[in-house]
Amino acid sequence: MTIIKNLSITLIAILLSTAIISCKKEIKKDPTQFTIEQKTITVNWTGYKTTEKKAVKGEFKEVKILNIKNDTTAVGALNGTQFEIPISSLFSDNDVRDTKLKKLFFGVMDATLTLTGTLYLNDDGTGTIDLKMNGIQRKIPINHVTSGQLIELNGKLNLEDWNAQSALESLSKACFDLHKGEDGISKTWSEVGLNAAIYLKKK
Repeated sequence: MTIIKNLSITLIAILLSTAIISCKKEIKKDPTQFTIEQKTITVNWTGYKTTEKKAVKGEFKEVKILNIKNDTTAVGALNGTQFEIPISSLFSDNDVRDTKLKKLFFGVMDATLTLTGTLYLNDDGTGTIDLKMNGIQRKIPINHVTSGQLIELNGKLNLEDWNAQSALESLSKACFDLHKGEDGISKTWSEVGLNAAIYLKKK
């Protein structure tokens, strides 16, 4: 009887252990989800003047994300993101310059009250911004670096790819003396540098 009793206890213990292990296997923890925290997005730009290529820096203080989504990776959460950037949010800490850029540069372009586009990111640190400006859609090659919940983007564009020569000439004319270097030559570059930082929430 003692042997039977011990066997019964052992069998019950095995069955209980199996049941517990099975339950543990069935309980799956949801993977971490990343999503865009819209208020933390910063978009900076760098223009250039004079033959020495002196940098003029600024930012856009407002970015609207049109399709916020969740993904198990930060890159996945950003890939395919559609955005709008109002020109009215342009800021360079110089009221006179900001007015000229809004009216005599973007204001000369076709239907450019906002910049619109889609962000595409690859896992190898490359990507593109499909940007619409002056009624023209073009791709900007970019690089990106991920550090935890922060992704930084860097790229540059040439305004001539958006047929913005007239807008550039308008700005250059208005800023003729301000864009003179030590050589006395006034120059406004068509190259513009872009930098953005996006902090993603974990859910």
